Amino acid sequence: MRRISMDGASMGARGLWLSLAWLSASTALGCGRREALPASQDPGAERPAPPAQLAPPAQPEEPAAPLQESRVERDGLSIAFALRPLDRGQQGGGTGLGAGPAAAVAGSDVMAEFTITDASTGAPVRGLTPLGWMSRRAGADGAAAASFSGGAPAASVASGAIDAAPDEAACRGKIKSFMAGLLSVRPEVDMNAYLLWTLNQDNSLSAINPQVALARTQLRSVVSLAGRGVSFVLHPDRESLYVTLRGGQGLAVVDTRRGLVRTNVPVGQDPSRVVVAPDGRTVWVGNDGDGTVSVIDARSTDVLKTLPVAPGHHEIAFTGGGRAAWITSQQGESVAVVDGETLEPLGEIAVGEGVVAIAASDEAGVVHAANAARGEVVILDVARRAVAGRVALKPGLGALQFDPGGRFSFALNPSANEVAVLDGATGAVAHTLTGLAAPDAVTFTGAFAYIRNRGAARVSLVDRSALGGPAAPPLVDIAVGQGPPLAAAARPGPAALATPIAPLPEGNGALVASPADRALYVYVEGMMAPIGTLPSYGREPRSILVEDRSLKEVRPGVYATTVRLGEGGLYDVELLLDRPRTGVCLEATVAPARCAPGDGEADASGCGGDPVKDIAIAPLFEPDVRLAAGEPATLRFRATAGEGGPPLDALDAEDIEVMVVRFPAGYRFRGAPRAEGDGTFSVAFTPPAPGQYRFLAAVPGRGAPVGALPFVPLRVSARGAGAQGGGAR
Repeated sequence: MRRISMDGASMGARGLWLSLAWLSASTALGCGRREALPASQDPGAERPAPPAQLAPPAQPEEPAAPLQESRVERDGLSIAFALRPLDRGQQGGGTGLGAGPAAAVAGSDVMAEFTITDASTGAPVRGLTPLGWMSRRAGADGAAAASFSGGAPAASVASGAIDAAPDEAACRGKIKSFMAGLLSVRPEVDMNAYLLWTLNQDNSLSAINPQVALARTQLRSVVSLAGRGVSFVLHPDRESLYVTLRGGQGLAVVDTRRGLVRTNVPVGQDPSRVVVAPDGRTVWVGNDGDGTVSVIDARSTDVLKTLPVAPGHHEIAFTGGGRAAWITSQQGESVAVVDGETLEPLGEIAVGEGVVAIAASDEAGVVHAANAARGEVVILDVARRAVAGRVALKPGLGALQFDPGGRFSFALNPSANEVAVLDGATGAVAHTLTGLAAPDAVTFTGAFAYIRNRGAARVSLVDRSALGGPAAPPLVDIAVGQGPPLAAAARPGPAALATPIAPLPEGNGALVASPADRALYVYVEGMMAPIGTLPSYGREPRSILVEDRSLKEVRPGVYATTVRLGEGGLYDVELLLDRPRTGVCLEATVAPARCAPGDGEADASGCGGDPVKDIAIAPLFEPDVRLAAGEPATLRFRATAGEGGPPLDALDAEDIEVMVVRFPAGYRFRGAPRAEGDGTFSVAFTPPAPGQYRFLAAVPGRGAPVGALPFVPLRVSARGAGAQGGGAR
C-alpha cells in the first residue's frame, strides 16, 4: 500500500402503493390537541431486563431518557412523540463534544419514537403500520436557540417570527403532500425510508436511495472495501453490515448510518459465508481456507472463539432461536452442532462428504442438508441430533432454503434445471418444479417464492398457497433485464453465496439485481413485468439487501426508528395511522449544532460567529498529489483549532466524516478515519479509475457538515503511469 503524507424518481415512500387509498380517506386526517410532557413521564417505558453478556438485543429493553416529548389525543388514542439519544452516553447534547443540556442537536442521529396507547385505559395499541415525517416550520430559525437559552418559542410565534402550528386542514394537507411525493413539499426527516445495499464485483458496496426522485443521482454512498466481498448480511438492528472479504482481509464491519467501514476483523483463511445469530448477539463466519468457524461478538467485534471443523466450504444454520448452530463442511463427513450460548460442541452427525447447503425449520423440528455430489438431501432430527432420513434427488444440488412458514424446503439444482420442494414434516418430495434455467437462489414474500434463473434473464414465481396441493404449482416467469446473470463477469460462489433478490419492505414484490445489465429491477406482484429500474452506476451488483429504516414496533405500542436531524429550529411532526385512519401533528425542537466546548451553539450568543472558522483540516501532502487507479493509499490529515492553531487532541475519530468524490459527478467514497495522535488522522482509500477527485472532511458535531470545510484536490492516473506521492512533511 502506498502511504502518502499530507500537510495542510422512480419509487415513492414506503406504502406508496396504498397512497391512493390514503388520499381518498383524507377526511379522516386531522390534527389533535398538543400537550407538552415532562421528560420524566414516559408512557412507553418498561423495567430493564438483565443486560446480555455478548451483545444487546436489536432495541434496548429500557429506553434512554427522552430529550423531549410532546403528546396529542385523537379518536380515542393518546400519542406521545419523543426524540431519544441512541445511547445514554449521548445525552449531553448528542455530540460527544462536551456537556450541556439534554437536547436534540442539529445533524445528530437520534431515535424517533411514537408511543400509542388507548386514551381511556392506557393499554398499548399494537400491530399498527404508521408513517411519520418531520418538517421544519417556516420562520423557525431562532426557535431552538430561544428555547434552550430560557426563552419561549411561543413568544416568537406571537411576534410573527415563527409560523403558527398547522391547523387540521394544514396538517391534513402536509400529510397528503408527503404521501403524494411532491417535490415542492419535502420533509426534512422521513421516517419511512429504506436503502438498497448492493455487494458489487469491484471491491465495493453501494447504498442506493430508491425514494429520491428527479435527482441527479440516487446513489447515497459507495463503501470501498479492502478486498473483494464474498457474502454479506445485515444485523437485525440495521446499524451494521458484515462482509466477508477475499485476500486475507477478514470481515468488514460497515456502519450503515455513516456509510463507511467501522473496522476489519481478522478471522480465519478465506472467509466465505457470514450469518448473524437470531438473537443478534453473535456473528458467525465460515473460514473455508483453514477448516474453522469464527464467532464474533456483534457489539465489540471481538472474536469470541474459533471453532475447529472439517475443511472445505461451510454453511451455518440455527435452531431453537439460536440455541444451537449447525455447521457443514464440504470436505468433511459430518455436520457439527455447537451450543449457541456457550460455544461448546454438542456433537457431530455423520452425513457423508459433499454437503454444500443447510437449512433449518423449528416448526418441523428438522434440519435439511444438501449433498451436491450424491444428489440427496439428508434429513436431521433436531431433538435427537441424528439422521432421520435421506431423500434421493439428482446430483448437482446447490442452494437450500425453507420457506418462512418452515413447512417446505426448496432444494435448487442448477445442473438439472429444476427445484425439488420437500415437505419438512414428512421428508417426502412434495413437488418437482421443472423448466428452469440453472436456478441458483430463492427468496420469499408472503405470497410467492422467487427463483433466480442464472441461465436466463427471468425470475420464476411460485404461488406458496398452492404448495399444499397435490399438483405442482405452475411457474410464473417474469422477464428481468436483457442478459442472463451467467453473462456477467460476476460468478456466484458455493451454494449460491450471492443473494440477488430481496423482498420489498411492503412485502408485495421484490428487487432483483441484474449483474449483466448492471441494474436493479423493481417488481410488484400482479404485474407481468418489472415496474421500474434503478441504475447500479456502472457496477455489477452480485447481491442485494434492503435496510428498512421505517417505523417498527420495538415494544408494545411503541414505534421507533433512527433518524438524522436537520437544521436547528421548531419542527412539526406528522404521523399517519392505518388503524383507525388518522393523521395527527405533534411538535419537536431541534437545537443548533454546537461549536467548540463551552462556546455555546451555532448562530447563538457566545458562539463567536461562524463555528466553522474554529476548525481547519490540514492535509499532510503536497498540492496536486497524484494517486494511481486501483492502488490503495493512506491519506493523512491534521485537524487544528483554526488556521495555524494547535491540534484538536479532544477530537475523536468518530467525530470526523471523510468523503472522496470524483469531480464533477460519479464515484463517491466514505471512509472511517483512524486517529494517529497529535490531532493527526488517516483514512485508507483505493481510487477506482483515473480522473479528478476531491477529498472532503467534515465535523458535523462542531457545525462543519460536509462541504463547509475546503476540499483538497486529488489527481488519479492510470496504473503504471508514474503517479507521484508528493513530498511528506
